[in-house]
Amino acid sequence: MTDCSLPRVWIIGSSLIARLQAHLGAFGLDQNLGLDCQITWAGRGGRRWEHLVPLHRSKRADIRDDPDVMVIHLGGNSIRTSGNTSISLMRRKKADIREIDLLFPKTKLMFSDILPRWNWRGQTTTTGYGLERTRRRLNGAMFGFLTDMAGDHRSLMFRSFNPRTSTGGGAMAGISPCQPH
Repeated sequence: MTDCSLPRVWIIGSSLIARLQAHLGAFGLDQNLGLDCQITWAGRGGRRWEHLVPLHRSKRADIRDDPDVMVIHLGGNSIRTSGNTSISLMRRKKADIREIDLLFPKTKLMFSDILPRWNWRGQTTTTGYGLERTRRRLNGAMFGFLTDMAGDHRSLMFRSFNPRTSTGGGAMAGISPCQPH
């Protein structure tokens, strides 16, 4: 039985989230990451940004109470899919975030940057430089959008940890929240 007094957290994403949950289970580690909360995992390999709103609409229909926190780690699988330009993906992400905000008005939304990759789906060159540049552009645009949204209420975005540019600082190095001051 779930303790209703614990904060409810949803972690939604693609294979990275699915593998994290599997890793925790395989090694008998705490599925709630040692936090005083109840985490619901929704990771699936190959999940793209386009799957996010339909997933949220179905969850909205199935639940009565909003989660307290929703962590979203998606977008990397959508960069090079058919019909997605960086501009169309950025517009879609902004519109979808607004819709999720309306679907779950009591939920604190948290997002992470699209992480860098050595190889991207649909990559046609050996370096993937153009896709990496698109990733950085999307992250920057979303950071600005979420910073503006945070002035409104409750959005938070975590910037990627980059071991090449980090000067240390432990687990919090490279993280910058978008929240009102």
